[in-house]
Amino acid sequence: MKARERHRLKTNEFAIRVAQVTEFIATHRDRVIVGGLIVVGLVLTGVSYSWYRNKKANEAGALLGAAMTIPDAPIVPAPTVPGATQQAGTYPTPVARAEAGVEAFQKVIEAYPSTVAAVAARYHRAAALMALGRVGEAEQGYQATIDAAGDSVYGPMAKMGQAEALVALGQFDRGLQMFETLAADRDGMLPVDGVLMQLAHAYEKAQRAADARTAFKRVVDEFPESVYVTQAREELARLG
Repeated sequence: MKARERHRLKTNEFAIRVAQVTEFIATHRDRVIVGGLIVVGLVLTGVSYSWYRNKKANEAGALLGAAMTIPDAPIVPAPTVPGATQQAGTYPTPVARAEAGVEAFQKVIEAYPSTVAAVAARYHRAAALMALGRVGEAEQGYQATIDAAGDSVYGPMAKMGQAEALVALGQFDRGLQMFETLAADRDGMLPVDGVLMQLAHAYEKAQRAADARTAFKRVVDEFPESVYVTQAREELARLG
């Protein structure tokens, strides 16, 4: 087939397609308009939702950022001068600071429960509860973090916290099993040497000194460049 004829056929096919589309639009004009409006509406809805979600995420992030400054805020004794107030951004005691942290992180969770910031707030609230010695509440808070964390790093971090809380509550079997599972995950998000140190201390609390020595020795043998090596050696010497 000559090139001119092929070009003419293609041109005719295109013209036929255009004519068919034009005829369809003319025949079904109302449907086309409605369909177009639906598409436009869906696009606008998606844009609006994306804007709203980003706005909420930014607001939640700002509130979380403010809460995150509390755990590191300076401890300044309460003023003794009559009428004087506590200096802004400081707390009279570590307990007062931890309590303020619990309250601030709870505000993030309540105001923006479905955001990434709320996941972080759940974790840090549980950590503040641990610092206050409210271990049972902390354990529940870590579980809430695990449930909401998805595949973020807060999941395994919360499991570490929950394992520590369980050991503190005397639930050694559950706590140790969680630590052991995290320590066995070489491809996980947490550094295994750090997990082993926590596991060793948990073994000690459970009166399992031999297992504690094994965990400390693993840090020394398997992670010679670890920042925990010196501490692990000291612990081994202490345990004998």
